Amino acid sequence: MDCAVSRYEPGSKERDPAMIEAGALAANGRYADARAVYLWILARNERDAEALFGIARVDAWGGCWAIAEQEYREVLSAHPGDADVRAGYVDLLVWRGRLDEAEETLRRGLAIAPDAAALVARAARFASWRGDVTTAVRLADEAERAAPDDGEVRAMRDRLFLGEARVTAHADFYPPGYQSLYALSGQALQRFGKFEVTAGAELLARYVGADANRAVKDGRYPLSVAYHPALGTTLGLEVAPGAPAQAVPRLSLKAWALSPIVQPVDAFLAYSFWKYDAGGQIVQILNPAIGVDLPREMRVDLRAFLSFVTLPGESAVRDHSAQTRVEGAVGAGWSWNVTPRVLAGVTYTYGAEADAAIALYQLLEYRAHAGAVFVDWLLGRRGGLRPLLGFEYRMPTNIVIWSSEIGAYGRW
Repeated sequence: MDCAVSRYEPGSKERDPAMIEAGALAANGRYADARAVYLWILARNERDAEALFGIARVDAWGGCWAIAEQEYREVLSAHPGDADVRAGYVDLLVWRGRLDEAEETLRRGLAIAPDAAALVARAARFASWRGDVTTAVRLADEAERAAPDDGEVRAMRDRLFLGEARVTAHADFYPPGYQSLYALSGQALQRFGKFEVTAGAELLARYVGADANRAVKDGRYPLSVAYHPALGTTLGLEVAPGAPAQAVPRLSLKAWALSPIVQPVDAFLAYSFWKYDAGGQIVQILNPAIGVDLPREMRVDLRAFLSFVTLPGESAVRDHSAQTRVEGAVGAGWSWNVTPRVLAGVTYTYGAEADAAIALYQLLEYRAHAGAVFVDWLLGRRGGLRPLLGFEYRMPTNIVIWSSEIGAYGRW
C-alpha cells in the first residue's frame, strides 16, 4: 500500500482542533491527509499518545500494517492499560493473520482492565470464531452494558444469536409445458456451546400448468449436527429422509468440514450421498470450495460439484442404461456487508445441477447457467428477511427458468 503523506495542512495551529480534524479526515477515508495532520502534531510532541494512536489506526486502516504495528507497540509500551489502543492492536494482528498473538495480547489486556468494553467485545468475537456462541453472547452483552452507545459493539451483538427459526417460500417458474416447482420449508436451529442442532422440513410440489391433478408432491426432512472443534473450523453431519420421495432422494446423507488455511482464506469440503427409490439410483457428490475474505467486509467463494451417478440395471430415468455417469458444475459467489445489518450477494453456477430437491433426470440431462441475487436484511436483533431472485438458462432445451424466494427468520 502507498503510505505517503499528503501536503495537507491542518486548518488550526492548535493541537486539540487539529486532532479533531485528523479524526474527521480518517473517518472519511482521507488517510494521507489524516496522516499529515497527525505527523504535524507529533512534530511538536513526539510522545503524544493520542496522536500516535490516531496515526496507528490510520496506517492500519490504510493497509500500512508494518508501520502501524510499530506505532501501536510504541503507544502500548508507555500506556499498557489503554484498552482502546490494545483493542486496535488486537484488530491489526487479526488482519495480519496472527491470531495466537492477537489472543495473547487480548488476554494481557483483560488481566489489566477486565471490564473494558473494547476488550470484552474482542473476547466475544474470538469466542464466536471458535463456535462457542453461548460464551460470545454473554461477553457481547457485558460489552454492550459497559458501552451502550458504542455502535461497533451493538452491531456485533446484533449478529449473535443462540437460536433461529426460519420459514422460506420458493418458486421456480418454468415455460408452458414444463413442471413448475413450488417449495415451502421451515427449520429451527439451536446452539449448545460448540454444537449446533438444526431440524427442518421442506415440502415440494411440481405442477404442469394449472392442473393440480398432475402434481408431483414430495417432502424432505433434514436433521443436522455441527461441531466447532477449533478457531474457524466446523464439522457437520446431516441426514434427510424423503417422503413420499417420488422425485427426490428417499435418503440423503451429507458430511462437511470448513477450516481456515491461511488468513484470510478458508477451505470447505462436503460429501453427499443420495439414494432414490425408482430403480435404486445412487448419487454421490464431492463439493470442494475456497473462500476469501476481502477488505471492506466483502467475500468471494469459488466452488465445484462433482457428481457420480450410479444407475443399476435398467434405469427408470428416461432411457439411460449406463451404469455410471459423472457430472460436474463450477460456480462462484460474492457477498458484501453493505451495513452491519444488510448483507447482499450474487451467485453463479454452470454445469449439471446438484440439489437434492431436483428430480434425478434434471441432473443427468441438462447443463445450465444459473445465477441469483440476494439480500439478508436484519430488521432488528430478533429477526429479518432474506429475499432472492434467480434465473436458470438450461441447455440443450434452451429454456429460461425464473426463481423467486422470500425467507423470514426470528432469533433468540
